[in-house]
Amino acid sequence: MPENWTRAPVSWLADDPTCYRFADRPRWSPLTGPNIHDIERGELKRRWSLALVLSVAIAMIVATWIGLFGFLGVNAAYATFDRLLDRWLPQVEIEPTLLALPDLSRVSRVYTEDGTLLAELHAGRISEPARFVDVPKHLVSAILAAEDGDYFEHQGVDFTAIASAVRDHVTGVDRRGGSTITQQVVKNNIVGDEQTIQRKILEALYAIELEQRHSKQRILQFYMNSVYFGWSAYGVAAAAREYFDKDLAELTIAESATLAVTIRNPTLYDPRRQPERAEDRRNDVIDAMAASGFISYEAAAEAKEEPFLIKQPEPFQSRAEHVVAEVRRQILNDREFDEYFGVTNEERRQALFGCPAHEEDCEGGGGLRIYVTVDLDLQDAANRILRSWLPLPDEETTDSRGAPTGAIAMVENHTGAVLAMSSGLPFEQEQFDLVIQGRRNPGSAFKPFVLVAYLEAGGSLQSYWDARSPLEIECEDPCGPDGGYVWTVRNAGSVDDLLTVAQATERSVNTVYAQLSVLVGPQAIIRTAHKMGITSELEEVYSLALGAGVVSPLEMASAYSTFATNGSHARPYLISRITTDDGEVIYQRRVETTQAIEPVLAAAVRRPMERVVCCGTARRADIEGVPQAGKTGTHQAYRDAWFVGYVPNFTTAVWVGYPDEQISLENVVINGETYPRVFGGSVPAPIWKEFMEVVLDKYPVGEFPGSLGIGYYNELPFTEVPDVTGMTAPEARDAVLGAHLMAEVEEVLSPEPPGTVVASHPAAGLEVDQGSTVTIQVAGEASVLVVPALEGLSSQEALEAIQVAQEEAGTAVAIEILYQPTDDPGLVDRVLLTVPSAGELVPTDGALSLVIGS
Repeated sequence: MPENWTRAPVSWLADDPTCYRFADRPRWSPLTGPNIHDIERGELKRRWSLALVLSVAIAMIVATWIGLFGFLGVNAAYATFDRLLDRWLPQVEIEPTLLALPDLSRVSRVYTEDGTLLAELHAGRISEPARFVDVPKHLVSAILAAEDGDYFEHQGVDFTAIASAVRDHVTGVDRRGGSTITQQVVKNNIVGDEQTIQRKILEALYAIELEQRHSKQRILQFYMNSVYFGWSAYGVAAAAREYFDKDLAELTIAESATLAVTIRNPTLYDPRRQPERAEDRRNDVIDAMAASGFISYEAAAEAKEEPFLIKQPEPFQSRAEHVVAEVRRQILNDREFDEYFGVTNEERRQALFGCPAHEEDCEGGGGLRIYVTVDLDLQDAANRILRSWLPLPDEETTDSRGAPTGAIAMVENHTGAVLAMSSGLPFEQEQFDLVIQGRRNPGSAFKPFVLVAYLEAGGSLQSYWDARSPLEIECEDPCGPDGGYVWTVRNAGSVDDLLTVAQATERSVNTVYAQLSVLVGPQAIIRTAHKMGITSELEEVYSLALGAGVVSPLEMASAYSTFATNGSHARPYLISRITTDDGEVIYQRRVETTQAIEPVLAAAVRRPMERVVCCGTARRADIEGVPQAGKTGTHQAYRDAWFVGYVPNFTTAVWVGYPDEQISLENVVINGETYPRVFGGSVPAPIWKEFMEVVLDKYPVGEFPGSLGIGYYNELPFTEVPDVTGMTAPEARDAVLGAHLMAEVEEVLSPEPPGTVVASHPAAGLEVDQGSTVTIQVAGEASVLVVPALEGLSSQEALEAIQVAQEEAGTAVAIEILYQPTDDPGLVDRVLLTVPSAGELVPTDGALSLVIGS
């Protein structure tokens, strides 16, 4: 042992039996050798002093405190402490409850179900409290050597430090601490850091009492977990991770000493910005550790040779930043979490983020482990596919509109778990979440909800409807763009004049669905959409059937999943459970399902939606051999394009459009191909297919539930042939198609004005199957002569009657006279018969034969 050292026996007696003991360790005496405080003070700016004033002040303070503390050491009862407060600081009211060590904030973390870290959540205070027994001995030793070498010997106050504080106050120069660890705890958590004699006395009083109420180990553990190490790191565990990216158990002696150095002044000894200064102080601490007997001189020499390597700051990069943002939003705002985290925003923020770094009076909060349902493999695949199809605009982009983007939302059908929620734009560019917050016109992707409402109202998939375009539809309420009662609807392409509802679904025929919307009404459509999973408010307009409302991709995926499960809707969720750091479950999500629509109805609707993929507008989404269904959607002005599709186990919605406003997707380049117009089947559908192929490589596709009984929704309805006599041909055609019948026009000879319907077949009033053909007989354009009644007239009278009839009809026909012998003298020169007969028609180029008796 060096000649200038003295040895003092010390025992570390802890309440915890796992606590280790330092016994008979070397001690630096303030009379015989320097400690780390002396080393630091020697490096600071020299202070001028008034020798006489200082000597008197220090002598008085030290003598007074020695007497006071000796008294407190024997009489530490609460009443004694309160009396001393009244005696020394009668003007200060302090709650003794402040002596309880406050709960420390913790960092909250977001994980996927497989334990992959997505985010660390805090309010500028990165804190990871550790148990005392988990802190390595050499880190404890380094902190004691740097901050309070006599920690396990004093009763909370170091007289030398008090004298230093008095001296600094009297001189009025740069003030410094020098407090014991216990005093630092008191200063940081009870009395504050005002540089006054009064505050220093109060700090000392509380330090003494704090050590009477808590064990040394408990106070030291709190100190090591609460002290600030710089770079937002509070506590040894956070500091070890910040500077070395290590757990506490992995720290070396040199690294422990480096952490101890930063406590005194994280800015002055910043290992990143002041590496030389910090390394010098590190070595000083290592020397102090050896001199105090915490480590051997050999270990100290080896530790000082260790390179001074500090990890550069690396902000955590989440693989799913929009997911994390939604987690924050839900916990801070959703009423579902009221009972767990409070009802006010302030309560929620503290529960989630812990205390902000700047709020000294705040305590507790944070420390949550939040688990989400997102599958990172699928999330990454969705991001990759969207960026491949819809890359971000670069500097060479000349399109003033920018570049379109997309969104993919996927749910598990039976539970509602959100497995992917990818916005096409990176979070640093667009914080707005297109999957959940982005609400756009779904176009024809909204038609399945109209179909459900129609079938619930008694409709049939095999009912026939007028599918012509454009089609003027009369409404009971204002429905036209001008506020009128006539709604003119157009289809995107050409189709047959009459289609079944199933065919209209497969081919996405607007005119048919507009009629269904008028039939069932917008309120029924809204009720259906809401009970199936749409949560957005929808305006009561007939054009809802064509996508006039605004909805998010997640809503659409959730609602469509109802078809895959035969009408059972599972409410979507992202947060599956929340636990404390030690695994105690605070919140556990329970799957919530409702039978939104009848099972047979859901199965019936699924059939035409399957044909949309195999044979209709979404053929580019078809995955060979996979049971699937879905529906395309295209905004009327091509501003939004959708495909929402499902397999038995999963439903995915794909939206494509411009992110900031609705701009027409016309003449755009996507994935290297120029699209004059983007439809739901041209871009979203193949994106869906590419993504779902990844999904089905990882998860089983499953099987759709049974569809027994769907024949009820496929019965062919009857209808009545309308009376179209006297109508024009177009009017009659409209009436027949409006009666769910096919119309064929046949021109016939008629004395009626040309174009006038004179008859139909089948006849008016008969009941026939919908879709049957009705032949409409229409007066032709050619003039005809209606044969007058000529029998019994003389030949001259007959010719005169024919002449009058021809003049009235505006036509002329050939007259042929035939003679037939007769035995009756009264029939001679009389018309016996005509060919054609009376009342029949003779066209202009025809002939009328008269048979005359002779």
